[in-house]
Amino acid sequence: MATLEKIRNKAGLLVGVVGIALLAFIIGDFLKSGSTFFHQSKEKIVIVDGQSIGYQEFMKKVEDMSDAYKSNYGGTLTEEQQDQIRQSVYDELVGKILLDKESEKTGLTVGEGERNDMIMGKNISPMIQQYFRNPETGTFDRNLLMQFLQIIESEDTWANYPEAQQRQFAEQRMQWEEMKRAMVEQKKIGKLGMFLASAIVSNAIDAKTSYDEKSINMDFDYVAQPYTSIPDSSVVVTESEIKTLYDKRKEEFKQAEAHVIDYITVAILPSKEDTREASVLLDSLRNELQKTDDVTDIINDNSDIKYANIYLSTAALNEEERVFAGKAQTGDVEGPLSSGNNVYYIHKLMDKKEAPDSAKLNVITLPNFTNDEQLTAYADSLIRVVAGGKPFTQMVSELTNGQGNGDAGWQTELSLVQNGLDKDFVDVIFKSEINKVFMQKTALRNYLVQVTEKTKPVTKYKLGTIQYAVTASQETMNKLYNDLSAYITKNNKLESFKNSAEGAGYICQKEVPVYAAQLGLPSIESSRTVIRWAFNNSGKGKMSEIMQCGDYYVVAALEGKVKEGYRPVKEVSDILKRELINQKKGELIVKNLEAKNLTSLDAYASAMNTQPQEVKFVTFNTPRISGIGVEPAVNAVALSTEKGKISKPFAGKAAAYVLSIMDKRASEQAFDEKTEIQNLNMQNSYRIMSFMQNNELLKENVKIEDNRIRFF
Repeated sequence: MATLEKIRNKAGLLVGVVGIALLAFIIGDFLKSGSTFFHQSKEKIVIVDGQSIGYQEFMKKVEDMSDAYKSNYGGTLTEEQQDQIRQSVYDELVGKILLDKESEKTGLTVGEGERNDMIMGKNISPMIQQYFRNPETGTFDRNLLMQFLQIIESEDTWANYPEAQQRQFAEQRMQWEEMKRAMVEQKKIGKLGMFLASAIVSNAIDAKTSYDEKSINMDFDYVAQPYTSIPDSSVVVTESEIKTLYDKRKEEFKQAEAHVIDYITVAILPSKEDTREASVLLDSLRNELQKTDDVTDIINDNSDIKYANIYLSTAALNEEERVFAGKAQTGDVEGPLSSGNNVYYIHKLMDKKEAPDSAKLNVITLPNFTNDEQLTAYADSLIRVVAGGKPFTQMVSELTNGQGNGDAGWQTELSLVQNGLDKDFVDVIFKSEINKVFMQKTALRNYLVQVTEKTKPVTKYKLGTIQYAVTASQETMNKLYNDLSAYITKNNKLESFKNSAEGAGYICQKEVPVYAAQLGLPSIESSRTVIRWAFNNSGKGKMSEIMQCGDYYVVAALEGKVKEGYRPVKEVSDILKRELINQKKGELIVKNLEAKNLTSLDAYASAMNTQPQEVKFVTFNTPRISGIGVEPAVNAVALSTEKGKISKPFAGKAAAYVLSIMDKRASEQAFDEKTEIQNLNMQNSYRIMSFMQNNELLKENVKIEDNRIRFF
């Protein structure tokens, strides 16, 4: 009993202890989940009106697009290409959220029937047409699309193919689904754009105004007195006037958040020793070229461009190659020659001949068949159709339901190789009889070809060229890096960093604002890392490590930060003051001229201490007038002043003017109100669709938090 009594007496304390423990457990669990919540928050790439796009989702799209790019074009992606892909994914994902929100508001949809029509109906999506182009004709090839769909949408048949090809089909299937989704999004954008365009309709007054602005052509003489002809002290601008103009134009000074940096760049260029070593190598390569005609490996192993085993006319050669080919005998070698920018060339004339420079082709890609017998039978049937009198182009048009006619136009050896044809195929084309239809097999595709014309024979040259760019050696790069590092160590304070640069042989760019969406520094490739550093660090005077950005070393220092919003009046005061000074100078010059009551242009010229000038063929819409520049007031006064009359003095942006209208000519094309209204409505639709494509219209009044700078 005593024990129970003790427990009862301590019950309050026990409840308190248990309560504290329970609270600690709850708080601990909350903190853990809160940590996860905050971590997730940090991983949000962008938040659009409360709807977020996470890092994992974003990067999955980036990886898919990167894989698709590499699959189509091969090779690795440069940093600039990666930046472009990330920007494209950002625009796509943000645009989808914006479009979905707007579609929900307006009830906008794309039906199943519309989707089918865009894939295989009469109105094939431009996106699909662009992807399924005949490599020879450059036009949409419905056969290629049908072949693709037969395979890609019949997953059960994939087992008949090798495993590597099955993986390729799976990747292509994913790309196809993505294309269909993007196709629907484009259709929605088009519908929404047309919906908005229908709300902006031009009327008869708009049509007549537009016609007059572009149909009346004017010649006039003029005199101008630039505002620089009188001192700024001749007018007075008050702080109150600056503030009034600022309030009127405040929207022009809206800005994104910026970080202000100073930075030094050092070009990574080859040293004299690097150039000397390259010269020794190039001399050795020249000797090798002189000894053999089997130059393929020598060139491909040492040149920045691969050997093109084709003949070129002088029209396809640059000036240096033309001069060399014109004087050289077969087997002659010239070089190394420098073209500047540390790039050297060695040329060898392999051969020359008289042959047509170009051939005009008709081409169609043949379907894939399971065996050669089926392929040959199909090709022979088409050859017989043409032999029977039907033009090749008509046959192709019928086969593709009018989507193409097989006309590949005029082609040179170079253009054919650039389009992916191998040398043997090119040789066959240029040796072919005119109008003969033949089948040509290649490793990837099979073609039916007809050469309809050839140019007259000209002299063509086969050149073996080594292009060699001399680059900085590792030793040179180390020296440049160490010298810059020593400068930073010695000048580790902001003012010294900026002001000692010139004396040390460096150039410091001072107080440069950079923005989160900025891809890099001007003219410095791969310099996005500098922008990221600026936004992910703080503290005036903080200095970066040395960053390698393309062919430059860059080191930066923080100056400060400019908040998002409107630039304060003090920052733009000089801009506004200059505008007001010019405005007041214009008013002063005009007032003085009006007081003289002058009646001739020569008299005005004398008063303005200048000479009359002449301009011709100016309309209201002429953006830049010869000798004057961009002066909208001149266009307007010229249009409103009668022929044979002199205008009153008036102020422009940079000078005061007087015009004498010498001639006005109306367009011979009569005013057609209906046509003019149609043209204006088309222009409005184009502008709206342009804004829709880059999401500008949809972004209005939407809060977007862009956090990409945290990640890349």
